[in-house]
Amino acid sequence: MGYDMYLVRSPKGEDAAYEAASRSFDGAVERRDDLDLPYDHPQYQALQVEAAGAYNAMEAVRTTHFHLTTWAMSECRALMDHFGMLAAAQPPDRPAPEEYGTTAGEAVPAPAGDAAPVAVQRYRKALEARLSWTPPQPEGIAAHKLGGDEGWTVTPGEIHTALAAYETSRAANPALLSEVIEDADWWLVWIDYLKHAARHGGFHTYGPPVT
Repeated sequence: MGYDMYLVRSPKGEDAAYEAASRSFDGAVERRDDLDLPYDHPQYQALQVEAAGAYNAMEAVRTTHFHLTTWAMSECRALMDHFGMLAAAQPPDRPAPEEYGTTAGEAVPAPAGDAAPVAVQRYRKALEARLSWTPPQPEGIAAHKLGGDEGWTVTPGEIHTALAAYETSRAANPALLSEVIEDADWWLVWIDYLKHAARHGGFHTYGPPVT
């Protein structure tokens, strides 16, 4: 349980590299399991090390994804708010499928992309526009986008203003950053992910609603 972030656009070549690394991991697991030996057998243990290494190599390739537990995201929102990285913004109301000449019963099972009826495509574009909506002059990442399972899109413009606020705020109180890193060892990795996301179209967020 937690929050998963995915880049809007994968870095060039990453998808293919991840697929290749996944095949290597699957192969290592298959070789291990084909032995049909006890867990503590030396030969099994050797292939377990190989499988673990293949898994780590697979995960190292995947820079599109970032995960935070529910508790860590709660801390993350508090820290971002403290550093002035969040903004209060009210997104547009969710569009109704009837406004676009379709129904939920038609839109949900319709195939993806151009294979869907034109009315469904128009409705889906309206949904996407709502999820990526930002004020004309963003002052940080819209707070509502870091919660909920709708797949909000955090845009590069939001990220750039959030990072600018962070640089200004942390420079004013450098001692605080040391305390943050000590308590939340994922924080600097999160900042790096934000920078990475800003270069790749932003990111989508999926997770439980903020209560």
